[in-house]
Amino acid sequence: MSAAWNEFQTVIATLGELHALLDRLRGEFVRGIKTPADYERATDLLDALTDGRELSKTEEEILVELEDEILGYQRNCEQFRESNAAFEATCTPVQLIKDLMETLGLTGSDLPEIGDKTAVSKVLNGDRPISHKMAYALAERFAMEPSAFLTAASAKVTAHIE
Repeated sequence: MSAAWNEFQTVIATLGELHALLDRLRGEFVRGIKTPADYERATDLLDALTDGRELSKTEEEILVELEDEILGYQRNCEQFRESNAAFEATCTPVQLIKDLMETLGLTGSDLPEIGDKTAVSKVLNGDRPISHKMAYALAERFAMEPSAFLTAASAKVTAHIE
């Protein structure tokens, strides 16, 4: 019993140290990326957190916050303006869906938010527009903004309605 108790105490101490480390990392990286060096350290941490192992709840929270900070830095940093503009010019809603399908290994049957396999095919070929209902369903599934799945004209209508 004594050996088990000692092992338990060791695990508790290790978890306490890990929690303190994660809090330090959260304070250092998540509460603001101001410089290219901050950005580099933050992306290194992001890579470390997304190494394929299962994350703790605290690590998941930090990961979400970190991704938001990195995206915010990329959106506002002069260094990324040109590439952001080029990406936005070429990334249509249909291309976004195709990229998500490729990245996640999805087929037309895996997107009930759009409809059956035939409906998905029509959307991907440009024969059928992405409806607002589809856009909201896809946005919920992929944790994105609905406007990412709408054309510029449709997104303006949605923004006006909201």
